[in-house]
Amino acid sequence: MRPRPLTDQQKNVLAFVEDFSENNGFPPTLREIGQAIGLTNVNAVRGHLAALERKGFLVRVPDKARSIQVVRSPSAISRAKRTLHKALRTDEGVYHRVVYGLAWTTHRRKAWLTGSASQWVSEALDREASERGWTILDKRIQPDHIIAVVATWPNHSAARTVHRLQAAGKTVRRRHPGELPRDALWGKGYAVTTDLELLDDLVERLLGSQPSDRHDVVRTT
Repeated sequence: MRPRPLTDQQKNVLAFVEDFSENNGFPPTLREIGQAIGLTNVNAVRGHLAALERKGFLVRVPDKARSIQVVRSPSAISRAKRTLHKALRTDEGVYHRVVYGLAWTTHRRKAWLTGSASQWVSEALDREASERGWTILDKRIQPDHIIAVVATWPNHSAARTVHRLQAAGKTVRRRHPGELPRDALWGKGYAVTTDLELLDDLVERLLGSQPSDRHDVVRTT
């Protein structure tokens, strides 16, 4: 049986999701969709997405932020294939994710990330990851550097990921003036790898390469 045609509002939702995903590199949230098409009720947005999914125009991961993926030009064959995969469970355990091991330092490795500042920055990183649909698998905040293992989307580069997280940390400075420096917060450069066994070694190299105002930093030659 052929699916019912899309309503005008469903067309609006689908067009916005597709445009937003292409322009930003990640899908929108329910709230962003609602704001774009003039729906204040998130449940109404969820209903439109469910209808589009039933009709084969998009797929989602239930209860996962930013998991909407548009299926372009769905056909009877493609819908049949998705039904078959679902019935046979041939796509279980397949996750389209990339895991980055990241590290960056404070400016001149100053010990700014202590006490409340450390907690605020940690919470800011969690909020940013949630908003982007990322998962922080591990996070270590030291007084002068941060190490994070982040599962992100395949089209999100390491540079984009670390820069977003650094920007999230900078919001703490604006919300809590006087607790963090007014000028540069982060040092130049960062460490990144998809082989987590190499992460600790890269962190050591990063720390050794950064200029420092701290008297307790030991350098080796």
